[in-house]
Amino acid sequence: MCEQSDQRLSAANGARGTNMLKGFRERALKAMAARKQERAEHQEFDRTAIAAATLMVELARLDTDFDEAERKRILEIIHTRFKLQPDQVEELLSVAEDRHEEAYANWIFTKTIKENFDLEERGQIMTYLWEIALADGELHDLEADLLLRIGQAIDLPENERIKALLRITARLQAG
Repeated sequence: MCEQSDQRLSAANGARGTNMLKGFRERALKAMAARKQERAEHQEFDRTAIAAATLMVELARLDTDFDEAERKRILEIIHTRFKLQPDQVEELLSVAEDRHEEAYANWIFTKTIKENFDLEERGQIMTYLWEIALADGELHDLEADLLLRIGQAIDLPENERIKALLRITARLQAG
C-alpha cells in the first residue's frame, strides 16, 4: 500500500515538475521576446555606449548613494564621449540604469525567475542549484557566494533558501 502511494506521489511530482518546466519555458520565451522588443527600441545606441554607461552607473551606485553630482557627471561624459543630443543622453542613461538593474539582479535569468515564478517554484529552482553545487561532494566559497546572491536576486526568503539546502543535503545523505 505504501509503495503504491509512493508511486502515485512520484508520478504526481513528475507531472508537476514537467508542468513547472513547461511553464518556465513559456515564461522565459515571453520574457526574452519582451527583451528583444526593448532592444529594438534602443537600437540607436551602440552596444559599447550602453556598456560604458552601465559601468558608470554601477560604479556610482556602489556606495548606495547615486547622487545628483554623480548623475550629472555621467551625463556630461556620455554627451562628450558619444556625441549625443541632450535627449539621447538622458535616454542612454535611462537604458544604462535599466541594464544595471538587470545585471544587479544577476542577469536576465534571475529577473525572469523572480518575475514569473511563485515562491514554491523559486524554492525548487534553488534546490536544483544546490544539487548542482554539491554534485562534486564539496561546496566552494564562490559557489556559496553565487547561491546567496541568486537567492537574494530571485527574492527567495532566507528560510526558503535554507529549506532548499536542507532538502538536497537530506537527499544526498539518504543516498
